[in-house]
Amino acid sequence: MGQIQSIEELIGLLFRRRLLIGAVTVFGIVMTLLYVISKPDVFESTAVIQVQSPTVANAEVGSTVARESSAQRLQTIQQQLTTRDNMLAVIASQGLYTDLPLTDDQKVHLLRISLRFETVASAATAGFGAPAEVSALLISAQAPTRAQAARVANDFAQGILDAGSAGQTERTQEAASFFRGEETRLKAAILALETERAAYQASHSGALPAQRDLLRSEQTGLETELRSLDQALVAARNERAAIERKTTLRATDRRQLDSLAAEIETLSAQSEALTARRDEIQSQLSQSPEVDRTLAEFDRALTQLQGQFEVVTRRTAEAETAAKLQDNQQGESFTLLERAAEPDYPISGGRRKLAMVGAVASLMLGVMVAFVLDHLRPVLRTQRQLERELDLRPIVVIPEIKRPGKSLRQTLLPDLPRLSDLSRGVPEFAERMAAQGTTATAGLSPVQTAFGGALVLLLVAAAAAMT
Repeated sequence: MGQIQSIEELIGLLFRRRLLIGAVTVFGIVMTLLYVISKPDVFESTAVIQVQSPTVANAEVGSTVARESSAQRLQTIQQQLTTRDNMLAVIASQGLYTDLPLTDDQKVHLLRISLRFETVASAATAGFGAPAEVSALLISAQAPTRAQAARVANDFAQGILDAGSAGQTERTQEAASFFRGEETRLKAAILALETERAAYQASHSGALPAQRDLLRSEQTGLETELRSLDQALVAARNERAAIERKTTLRATDRRQLDSLAAEIETLSAQSEALTARRDEIQSQLSQSPEVDRTLAEFDRALTQLQGQFEVVTRRTAEAETAAKLQDNQQGESFTLLERAAEPDYPISGGRRKLAMVGAVASLMLGVMVAFVLDHLRPVLRTQRQLERELDLRPIVVIPEIKRPGKSLRQTLLPDLPRLSDLSRGVPEFAERMAAQGTTATAGLSPVQTAFGGALVLLLVAAAAAMT
């Protein structure tokens, strides 16, 4: 603490620097009062929207269509209402920030931070994995006047009501239309696939599973007939060869040769026909694995399409039911439970408390300044300080003798020209700051003037205290 090491020395410091402490305290109190007076009032108004559950609740209806919870719907609507274009429309319609030289982006930012959306969770217990539900939504708006706060809150509340009603109806109708289109598309796809499968079966009828047993039986019969024909051909050819080996052919032998030739030709033709049929059957049977694979692919595709068709058919019925409920106003809806009213008191209260805090802080600041000045100018002022610092005991203590007739006004007169120049420079400094773009605080020019005057008084008091 430097030279201050006892209560008497502290009291002496406060007494010596009483003028400085008083000046700093007065300056702080004046600035606090100016800030409190210049602080604009802020009013807040709140509108309440109730989220009504569907009148007709079905476990199936909406299970696949209306998967979006009320909290998600409200969040989506809130994002739509707080877009830049919509905020500018609200600012223009409500006449907000007309007296402030702000850009559109700055106005939008001010309006966004003045809005507050609060949701009230539903008391109903949500199922496992089910999204959270909301029972009410509170829309709070802050504005400089009571009427503007109420109008802005009601404007956004009405926007949520309109967007909620139109959005729910539009979503249910779009869902029903989408599922109807999917149902038509799947019907056409199933019909086309069945037609293609039938055409493939017709072109490969011999290799179908139902025809394979018949073909194999026919192939066995053909093999038996071919063996019989081969035996008959061998016998006829042997007989013809035996007759041809005779040296002398009789008329009966010649007739027998002609008969054998005709028989051999007939048997050969039959054998060729049976062989061709057997080869055809073998070719058809060899295609069986490929036909089975292709038919299995057709069956899998048909099964998949039919499964999708069943799901789409069920969802189409659910979407149509949800659309009917919404048309009859039996679905989930929003209701304005409480309109925003003009508030009675501003939320920016506590001016008396702020003034008291400023006064106490100003007094503490004055004491701190006095301590700092005393530390910067260490002077041995008392007998105890002299003994403690120099280890010498003073013989005589001569008090400070002031010349009579010198008042505080005479003490301050030498500093008045410089303080006058300083006071004249305050408006010029304000004009330079305004020319550089600090027009956002142009409305506080009286406060700046008062601040300059209080600063001049503080400097005068400080100069007088340090002389």
